[in-house]
Order: sequence, then C-alpha cells, then structure tokens
Amino acid sequence: MAIRISTGLPNCREGRQNLIGSVSREGMERSARLAESLGYHALWPNEFIVTDPPVAARYATPPNLYDTIVTMSFVAAVTSRIRLIPSTIVLPLHEPLLLSRQLATLDVFSGGRITLGIGLGGSAEEYRRLFGALDKPNRGQMVDEYLQALRALWKDRHATFHGKYVSITEAEAFPKPVQDPLPIFVAGNGEAMLKRAANAQGWIEFGLQPDDIRSTIAQLREYREEVGRQDEPFEIARQFYISIAPTEAEAKANHAAAVPPPDGPGSGGSGGGSSTPPPWEHTLVGTPERIGARLADYVEAGVTEICAIFYSPNDETTERQTRLFAAEVMPALGVASTGV
Repeated sequence: MAIRISTGLPNCREGRQNLIGSVSREGMERSARLAESLGYHALWPNEFIVTDPPVAARYATPPNLYDTIVTMSFVAAVTSRIRLIPSTIVLPLHEPLLLSRQLATLDVFSGGRITLGIGLGGSAEEYRRLFGALDKPNRGQMVDEYLQALRALWKDRHATFHGKYVSITEAEAFPKPVQDPLPIFVAGNGEAMLKRAANAQGWIEFGLQPDDIRSTIAQLREYREEVGRQDEPFEIARQFYISIAPTEAEAKANHAAAVPPPDGPGSGGSGGGSSTPPPWEHTLVGTPERIGARLADYVEAGVTEICAIFYSPNDETTERQTRLFAAEVMPALGVASTGV
C-alpha cells in the first residue's frame, strides 16, 4: 500500500505547536488550499473545548480554540479533493444524535471526504470538571455506545439503540453519509481502544517507536481476525509534530519561535522556560534529509498514513514548511508532490 501524507490544521494548536494569537481564518484557508494543491492526502484538525491546564499554566494569554466540526466545514468549502480527518474528536463530549447529523451533512456537502477520528479524551477528572453531573463517568462505555449509535443512525432507516448513556428509538435520520460506511479511525494504545480500532477502518497513533508499532499492528491483526474483519482495508495513521528547514539551526530556531518560554502564572517569567524539543518520537526537528530518513522507518514498520503537523509562529513559516516537506520529504517516501 502506498504511503499517504497528510498535514495538520491549527484550529486548536495555539500554545502547543502554534504561537498564541497566530492562527486565523485566512491562514487556515490558505493552508488548506496549499496542502490540496501540493498533493497532501488529508487535513487533520484537532479538538480542545476549553484551554488545556498545561497551556493555561504556561502562558498568560489564552489560546484561540476554533470548533473542530465548524473548521472542517469551512475548509471543505474552500477545497475540492483533500480529505478531512479530525485527530481527534473527543467522543464522550458529543451527543451522538447531533454528531451523526453534523458529520452526515458534512460528508454530503464535501462529496464524501470525511473520516471520523475519535479518542477518549484527557483525564476523567477533566471530564468531570466539564460535566459535573456525572460523578463516575465510564468514558470507555460511552465511546462504545456512541459508536454503536452513530453507526445505526448512519445506516438504518429507523435507528434504535438503547444503552446506559444513550437511548434512541425508531429515529429516522436523513441524509445518510455519502460513504458507506463513513470511515472511523480510533486513537489510543490501551487494549480496549485497540479492540475498538480493530472494529473500525483505522488506528491513529501518537508516540510509539517503529518496533512497538510493528508489535501493535500484529496485535490489531489478531483482534481484527476475532471480529472477522481481517480482509478489509485498514489504515495505520501516525501523527508527528515537525519543524523542518534547510538547516538544523533554522529548524531549531523555528521550533523555539513557535513554542516560546512560558509566561504564565508560576512560570518564573519569560526567562524561565526552555525551548528544548520534546522526545524525538513525538517531535521531529531538522532537515528534510533527517526527517525523511526517520519517517521511512515508520513506513517500513507498517504505517500507511503520516500526518506532518508543523510548528509555526506565523502563516509564512507554515507555508514554507508545507512546501519544503512536499518538495523534498514526500518524494523520498515515494509520494509524488503536485507542485512546490
């Protein structure tokens, strides 16, 4: 299977991979159009509902967090080919009947370009902070029930599903998605999430090294045999945070500019932080040659889709990196770019 190369949308990445205040509607439109013109496979937005506590502790200025589904709708309207894969929708935060309508409508309006990426979300404590009415939410059970409800709503003329967290009786919900089934990718490395992924169309991974990915793929293969889906197509999608430039020094400088020292409460002021990149397997900082060689290890391990999410302090550095990656890294991985 040929490797697919995707890239990120910074809708909820301020304070993480993008400088706070640097993300705009115009910038996301330019990024989406550029990625499509260069031959990227998909755009990956992400989801945070409120400021994540580590970002709030690091920076005094709050980040802008643009709604994921609205952002997907916006960029779908200004593109025609590129797919949209949220990495990830925090499924327990979304009422399934409403989510089914939003995604079915978006799949119709985009011409069948939606893949639903789902995850469990952050800590249970964070979930209770947002939804205090549930003292002991079983988010795993919520994910299972929500997925079953979504699939029923997308397929059945009169959808019925009854569980602890969702109950639907004879719901007639049209239009259905263009795609049958609408693809679902599941993120997570725990056994329960891997079993959910095995019953879907793909698995999203964030931090494992190639040898660990190989063993996990073997585990997924066993789970897929258990549910009788071993002969169906299945994607292994790996996300990377990347700062790429012609020289190592430029790549490190770009990373430092996108993630400046902290200035939030208790940070010790603007001089108290460090711009040292996170571990290598989460973040790739360097030249096209170095980054391409490392990504090739993941392709050899069985990854079928790589998402390059660029550290950027502004729109110009996003564009430079998007073009450089397409011009030099994509061909090295056997993917033809359609322009530079």
